[in-house]
Amino acid sequence: MAISRKPLDIDNYSAAEGGNGSAIPGYYSRVNLNDIINNFIVGYTGDGKVLPKVPRYEVAFWAQRAVQEFSYDIFHAEKNMEIELSSTLQISLPSDYVNYVDISCLDADGNLRPLQNSKRLKSTKSASQDQDYNYIYDQEGNIIYEETSQTLKQFGKSDISTKKQNYESDEYDIRDEVYGAKYGSEPERANANGTYVLDLEAGKIYFDSMFGEGDIIVLSYISDGLGENGDFANVLVPKLAEDAVYASILYNLSKLRTSASGAAGLYKKEAYAKLRNAKIRLSNMKIKEIAQVLRGKSKWIKH
Repeated sequence: MAISRKPLDIDNYSAAEGGNGSAIPGYYSRVNLNDIINNFIVGYTGDGKVLPKVPRYEVAFWAQRAVQEFSYDIFHAEKNMEIELSSTLQISLPSDYVNYVDISCLDADGNLRPLQNSKRLKSTKSASQDQDYNYIYDQEGNIIYEETSQTLKQFGKSDISTKKQNYESDEYDIRDEVYGAKYGSEPERANANGTYVLDLEAGKIYFDSMFGEGDIIVLSYISDGLGENGDFANVLVPKLAEDAVYASILYNLSKLRTSASGAAGLYKKEAYAKLRNAKIRLSNMKIKEIAQVLRGKSKWIKH
């Protein structure tokens, strides 16, 4: 089977390695989605092959679906982004955001301080009203909403936020707070780092007034692996999972075709088997690391 892949240009492979180009370091460990689609068409479609005739857009669709599903389970396509807060104390979610892993703030010493999601506050929309408190509608008869709700505005002015400096003081004692002692306190109230509200509908994260303009927020989130403006050449798949992507495309295409439906059951088993293999390969378990953990189990715990 002919493999559609550009030859490695050592001079332009990695600027970090002393080359003259700007290619991504470690690129050779991955293959882009364009090459996967081309390779599949060459290897699996055509006269006398598994799928006699398949349009490219169908292959591209199932290739994208495979990358999306694999990104959640085995690729662990986690991204970390540093975002500087403005005076509005809110940030917009990235375009390829699917779910968050962690939201933290960067302190003066370069440490990441985890933030708590405010469970007592829900993201709401503030309806526009006239002087008689009647709703204001647009030309299509829909209620017009304010850009930021009063609930979130009040959240950004919370009085507890003025205690940020007190938390970092050596003389601070949480028992002096009006909320009482630590025992039985809610994690959100006992957290000295601040809280936030996630508004998925608006695509924003709002922070309380413990924060100020210029503070750095670190957002760790899961991507679907396709957030590259539709350019398949920039969507990279680990080579250790390349065969699993081909198997997934083959199964999804064959189950929709009467000519190949008889073998769909076999392709399904093969797809699951190769998915398991990809998970094992990408788990990146090393013998030395396992041995180190096992040796740690034999240590005495001193009281």
